[in-house]
Amino acid sequence: MIGKYISIWYKEHGRKDLPWRLDITPYKIWISEVILQQTQVKTGIEYFHRFISKYPTLGSIKDASEDDILGLWKGLGYYRRANYIFQAKEMIFKTFNGVFPESYDDLVQLPGIGQSTAGAILSIAYNKPYPILDGNVKRLISRYFHKKHFDEKVFWDLSKQLIDQDDPFSFQQGAMDIGATICVPAKPLCNLCPLKKGCKSFKINSFPRLSKKRVVKKQVNINFQIIVKGKKIAMTKNNNLGFWKNLWLFPHEIVRQNKPTIVHNLSHRKLNIEYISSSETEKATFFSFKEVLNLTTPKPISDRLLEICR
Repeated sequence: MIGKYISIWYKEHGRKDLPWRLDITPYKIWISEVILQQTQVKTGIEYFHRFISKYPTLGSIKDASEDDILGLWKGLGYYRRANYIFQAKEMIFKTFNGVFPESYDDLVQLPGIGQSTAGAILSIAYNKPYPILDGNVKRLISRYFHKKHFDEKVFWDLSKQLIDQDDPFSFQQGAMDIGATICVPAKPLCNLCPLKKGCKSFKINSFPRLSKKRVVKKQVNINFQIIVKGKKIAMTKNNNLGFWKNLWLFPHEIVRQNKPTIVHNLSHRKLNIEYISSSETEKATFFSFKEVLNLTTPKPISDRLLEICR
């Protein structure tokens, strides 16, 4: 019955005005889910509009280069998501003959699509009863069943059990919306929740906070060479670091020690970055100040470029 309550709630109160819900296609749900993996909805809407304005359909993205897709991602961060979109669309056209996959087994073959993203696509685009476990749904399950500790298998099993088998389309969007707008991390709006009568945490007025898995970040010392000749600056396209794939960077090298100008944190790395003025480089492309600001660069590079080119 829980699933039914969620479906009914969605039909009455769900965020049906979100742009990816106005004209639902598997392609648009895929793009929206990838954008929202590490991004808040407000920012996600802006980038979704940007992406869909350029590539409104699966067919329209067929000939897009990786640079084209990275360019649309500029400023959003977590650029690996854009790399995955490029790799996945290549696979769709080469392996699936340009037809978006409709099965779970096929979907999870695509780069960047895991169990939860596949479940969202199947539920929302195809109305198939597959579970999802994004942050909002995880929090909803944790509180409803008063689970203090995250156990992946247990939470996936609970997510499967909750599904409204007759209307997974409404259920999954409702579960995400309740988690995002009512069962929020701080000060949940329990009086508005359709699940409060059965919610164990509501009954005892105690709301568990799932602890995040501690990530031990690898330290990387990287020196960037800033080489300016006249009104042109040297840049290289990154293909030798384990991050920022195919983004434009200053000529660089990994060193054992440096005197960092800034420290920049990635999801699994801590970058100690030192900027060094230089006059020589073997492999680099020089861009005018105007051109270089249009390149797709990570934040530590784009911030420095703005200082140099202003």
